[in-house]
Amino acid sequence: MGKDRTKLIKLVHPNSKIKLQKRTNLPQDRLSELPNEILVCILSSLSNLEERQRTSVLSKRWRYLFRNLVFDDSILVPLWKKYSCGEISKDRFTMTVSSERSKFISRVNRALLKLNPHDIIDQFKVVFNLDATYTSVIDNWISLSLRKKVKKLSLHLKTLWGNRYTLTSQLLQSYSLESLTDLSLASVDVTGEVLEYVLSHCPFIESLHVQNTWSLKNLKTSAPLPKLKHLEILYCDYFRQIEIHAINLVSFKYVVNMTTLKAVLGDVPNFVSLSVMGGYARYLFDNNDCSISRSLSQLETLDISYILGNRFKRIPELRNLRQLKLGIYHFTNGVFNCTSFLKASPMLHTFGLKVDLINLQLLIGLADENMKAQGNTYTQDTYTHQCLKVVELINFVGCFAQMQLALYVINKATSLEKIIIHTKKLSLTKVYSESTQKYLTARPINNAKELGTRLATGVELVIL
Repeated sequence: MGKDRTKLIKLVHPNSKIKLQKRTNLPQDRLSELPNEILVCILSSLSNLEERQRTSVLSKRWRYLFRNLVFDDSILVPLWKKYSCGEISKDRFTMTVSSERSKFISRVNRALLKLNPHDIIDQFKVVFNLDATYTSVIDNWISLSLRKKVKKLSLHLKTLWGNRYTLTSQLLQSYSLESLTDLSLASVDVTGEVLEYVLSHCPFIESLHVQNTWSLKNLKTSAPLPKLKHLEILYCDYFRQIEIHAINLVSFKYVVNMTTLKAVLGDVPNFVSLSVMGGYARYLFDNNDCSISRSLSQLETLDISYILGNRFKRIPELRNLRQLKLGIYHFTNGVFNCTSFLKASPMLHTFGLKVDLINLQLLIGLADENMKAQGNTYTQDTYTHQCLKVVELINFVGCFAQMQLALYVINKATSLEKIIIHTKKLSLTKVYSESTQKYLTARPINNAKELGTRLATGVELVIL
């Protein structure tokens, strides 16, 4: 058998003059079926570029991926868990991170030194705890990647203590940015002026992601950005104003604890995806003075996180919405917001509900009886949803309000096909008795299974 397989492989070699008519018995290239992210992860673990090039014969797609240099902090994940659980002290945690940081820097430097003069980098990504102390190191990495015509540049520095690394326009001015299509910065201090320089010198930039920086207050560009499709501003607490013209913008994600943002995006006919916090969503829905507000009816995907107790005064008709995700802070008025959004989205296909924070009384069941009267007020309406097929309940603890909302959806969604329930494991203290802890631990799973008995025939229940 082994001999026959060897002959078969030889017959399909590119240099062979013989062509097989049937190739059904050829060994399959399983590696090519893997997602790019997994292949890049494997390649990044190899010590140098030569090894990546030699292993490219293993997969048809492999040869194109060794130009992706991805270096992350996955080795620190177990350490993070021990530190967050109090299993190790802060001093030991800091000392271990420092040791791993030195190894990490050496590994990145070795990989970059192995590059040939004419090598081109498609992606350069660094995810690690690096602060301003390592400015010269990070500057060198950015410089080299730009010299190598990098397309996707990502710096997620996760600074714990100390000053953050600052990206300056002086560093960027020495290099061409024309190859850059994707820029992602997290825990990097960067001003609006620097980002304006980047955007004005990157004619092909398609994606900009800025997260957790204190320096960013305004972002304005005078020239249009015809290629920009995805814009994300996350946890930049001092960010107040954005004025750009991106006619091909597809998605905008703005997660900042602010109720207002002066946003001018120009004409955005392709805008279909919005992700914001509850306060800013309420501002957009109540006002019609910016391009985002005027484009709400175009949305196909909407994600609203951290919705507080107050009800939305106005929810516009979302006639094109297919996917909706709501993050509820408290259930008192949150359930009414959920039902209002469902009614405003007649074409909705997927609905996700995430509980960001639940009143402790709901967890132990003391308030269940008090909420039953409220729950009945929104489950008795005659409204039915004709298109909703998938429902996700995230952080499900099995309290009465969650059960009622799930039952509401089950009864109102006439085309429902699947409910996915992400149960939440509670972190219980010694305050509760042993019997109460046992009950609280089992309640999410038990109540999720109880929902399964209420489903119509053919509706799938997935409990995670």
